[in-house]
Amino acid sequence: MSNHSGSYMLNDVLNILDKESIFEHLGRERTQNLALKILDLSFDYDCNPGEILEGIGDRVGVCHMCRNRSDEFIGNVCKKCRDTSDRY
Repeated sequence: MSNHSGSYMLNDVLNILDKESIFEHLGRERTQNLALKILDLSFDYDCNPGEILEGIGDRVGVCHMCRNRSDEFIGNVCKKCRDTSDRY
């Protein structure tokens, strides 16, 4: 059972940080590191990475499917994941 409320709360936190321009201050690499640390932490609380990064994954540069850094997104997943999923 996924912790949906925890996932959406973390999504709200990421969106607040974005609206407050924190990501511009951190830069791309540090923003990606922050997002990945949040995803790592969320695993212990049974949160859902898709819900955490919904609507902001491309902004922070982390794909919710593969949990990797990326600068190329198609929709809400990285190009590599999209290309892989198109094969099936």
